[in-house]
Amino acid sequence: MQDFLDRGRRDLVQSSAPRQRLTAVIDIGSNSVRLVVFDGPSRVPMPKFNEKVLCGLGRDLGHSSLLGEDAMEEAMTALKRYAALVNHMGIDRVLVAATAAVREADNGAEFVSDIEQECDLNVQVLSGKQEARYAGLGVLSGMPYANGLVGDLGGGSLELVRVGDSKIGDTATLPLGALRLSRMGMDDKELKKYVSRQIKEISWLNDQKGKSFYVVGGAWRAMARYHMSKTNHPINIIHNYKLKVSDVLELIEDILNKSEEEIAAVPLVPSSRVSTMKTAARIMKQVLKTVEPKNVVFSANGLREGMLFSEIKKNVRKQDPLLEACRDMAAKEGRFAEHGEEIYNWLKPVFTDIGVKGQRLALAASTLSDIAWTMSSDYRAGQAFRRIFRAPFSGIGHKGRAIVALAVYARYNGNLIGNAPEDGIALIGEEERNHALSLGLALRLSHTLSGGTQGILPHTSLYMSDENLVLSVPEELSVLLGTNVDKRLTAFAESKGRNAVLKVVKV
Repeated sequence: MQDFLDRGRRDLVQSSAPRQRLTAVIDIGSNSVRLVVFDGPSRVPMPKFNEKVLCGLGRDLGHSSLLGEDAMEEAMTALKRYAALVNHMGIDRVLVAATAAVREADNGAEFVSDIEQECDLNVQVLSGKQEARYAGLGVLSGMPYANGLVGDLGGGSLELVRVGDSKIGDTATLPLGALRLSRMGMDDKELKKYVSRQIKEISWLNDQKGKSFYVVGGAWRAMARYHMSKTNHPINIIHNYKLKVSDVLELIEDILNKSEEEIAAVPLVPSSRVSTMKTAARIMKQVLKTVEPKNVVFSANGLREGMLFSEIKKNVRKQDPLLEACRDMAAKEGRFAEHGEEIYNWLKPVFTDIGVKGQRLALAASTLSDIAWTMSSDYRAGQAFRRIFRAPFSGIGHKGRAIVALAVYARYNGNLIGNAPEDGIALIGEEERNHALSLGLALRLSHTLSGGTQGILPHTSLYMSDENLVLSVPEELSVLLGTNVDKRLTAFAESKGRNAVLKVVKV
């Protein structure tokens, strides 16, 4: 028996796949110390490991120039653990950054020296400008079309950075960390004046009026979770959660009028953020008052993702994060990774009225339209919907992910009936719902006609007139036609308000 087990272990080692490249980012923040291990670097890195410890290095910044002994000891314990994990994981690249608390403290340099000696880590103490730049890059990594102001609220500081045209603009760092201010003992009036005075000193903020405000940082993300819970939002994904300014101001007043016990009782709010949420809300209120943005967009990406983004080549940075993520998923879970592009080019002539954004979503849906083929046929539609709707995609809003997920659901189910797609339907209007159904029926037809294989669709064509939706097939491929193709062409045509017409063409 032992010989059998030993042989099995040797076979397992010999047949294992090549080791994946990994990059670790250790963030020594003013509130938490965190390790995130990403696959890559790549355009859409996925976290393989994520752990944080709330050490509160910056808790005394408001009234002391020193890092607390207890906080440093707790942080060092966490960092020793992280160093050991990184070593055992065989990480290719380790990035370690310290932010406001370590940067400002009189004993910060000494603490960094201790970390480097005891943990064998090379620590980069970021300047305020560097911290802001990485926060901006983090947002751009997940929202490449971001145009406006990024605000990264940490425990010890607030970084503000202008973004647009996929570039970083002006930056500013202010001593307005949520942890710092919550322990300074100011009353509401004093805090309001202090925050307002700091923000108004940044002259270039006037140029950001009417643009989007992209929100980064745990305390501000906790506000988004509070809002999601209170409104029963169908999906608990922070990234690209967009709110009107009026809704955010209403949210702020709600938080300020609640006790900490009442805030803690809200299901999605992390207990670790309860004590700083009111301070975070007050800071947000003053920023909104000064900047007057058109909306607030919450970003799951921040400094750590920005550091990783800065490591990849510029030509890779220009890739679309949504489409790259879809291609990665299709390569792992679909039958033919490149079939999506072929499907999209085939159906595009019938979807000319959906604009650039709609075309991008149609390409994403086409790319993902075969990811559930390994599932039992009874579960494919629901599993495909959940897989897409809850995937950690960047570069897509909540409505967009609902449209893509619903389209792929309809590709498998032939309709949007059932319990699975209800959360997606709740996010969109009737017009978007009809579009998702129509797109899904087009995908369903494409897979039926081609058998899910490449090389057939380019020899056929799909086009639409005022009255008809026409599928044109060369005579030599007419053998592929039949009852199922007829039924699915008719269903697709009806969804577009057209008559189904099938043409067999002699070449």
